[in-house]
Amino acid sequence: MKIAYCIRENWKSTLGGDVVQMLQTKAEIEKNYDVEIQVMETYQDLKKFQPDIVHIFNMQTLEESSKYLSEAKELGCITVLSTIYWDLSHARFIVNFAKFGIFCNGEGFRNLYHLYNHSEAFISKIIGKPTSATNKYKNRVKNFLKEFDIFLPNSEEEMQIINKLFNEAYTNYSVIPNSVDFDKFLFSNNSNRNGFISAARIEPIKNQLMLAKIAKRNAYNLTLVGGFTENNINYVNKVRSICENQSKIELITQNIDQKILGNMFQQHKVHILASFRESPGLSSLEAIGSGLNLVVSESDFCPTHTYFDSLIDKHVFICDPYSEKSIHQAMKLAHESQSPEANLIKRFSWHNTAVQTYQVYSKFIC
Repeated sequence: MKIAYCIRENWKSTLGGDVVQMLQTKAEIEKNYDVEIQVMETYQDLKKFQPDIVHIFNMQTLEESSKYLSEAKELGCITVLSTIYWDLSHARFIVNFAKFGIFCNGEGFRNLYHLYNHSEAFISKIIGKPTSATNKYKNRVKNFLKEFDIFLPNSEEEMQIINKLFNEAYTNYSVIPNSVDFDKFLFSNNSNRNGFISAARIEPIKNQLMLAKIAKRNAYNLTLVGGFTENNINYVNKVRSICENQSKIELITQNIDQKILGNMFQQHKVHILASFRESPGLSSLEAIGSGLNLVVSESDFCPTHTYFDSLIDKHVFICDPYSEKSIHQAMKLAHESQSPEANLIKRFSWHNTAVQTYQVYSKFIC
């Protein structure tokens, strides 16, 4: 069985959850099955490789993914899509205001979101921006989706959102949850844990500015760690200005080795990802698998049911990312609560992800 893995062109330089998912799935499948998998550098490489299956990761990179899809259909390949998608309306709002140097600063921003969201569809019809809100874009996505043999969303909620947003009723899907490399993120019941950590790209969607303000006002120990892209340099500088001269706040603006991150998790009690869009956020899974309590955004922003349903208000605490009060309350509850006494998410292993993914492939290639 020959399988081509296709992803955004900048995957090597810009690490993200989609890249981790692709590489970990590839490694585990190759370890356990007689399968040849290659990551394509360009869509032209498909013709050279002649795969049986073309597996595309991330439907948000529509331009690049469409080229891979078109070539795959021309070659007669089975087509698989790991959707890696969520409702983008909050993220678009946050990103578009960030372009003008306006960053989320409290609950009033949610009211501004509602005003923005109601006007967005009307504005997009007139000026064609934002592109992802236009009917033209939505029709392109609909045409893109209908060409796939099967979808592999990371949660049931993710597929429900896709069907709702694009007015479809796809049933040809299999939920493949995101997972954790437990060799790098070892569980530890460490009673000396203290403080908060947030591991994510430094960008407005991840909401680190709000976390830094909360930590500064309340003298909390907080570590913010993650790389950034140049288009978010103004946001990074704003976060940096809050962190300056704060001995209890550490800002690390670079991607770090996963084993080093795993060691950092062992020192902290709570991981925070008060994000405006996650599915569900690999760092949240890695953190709770390491023994931390979590703060995550509510179900409008994150598939809390699939991943955390039985853990909510025990080891996982929900917040409204627009609300400093809500985030702070969730942080306090998470820090005051007992840490997990065992790995509570063992089922979310990359081995299980590989088994489930290979089972999907096998339905098409006997």
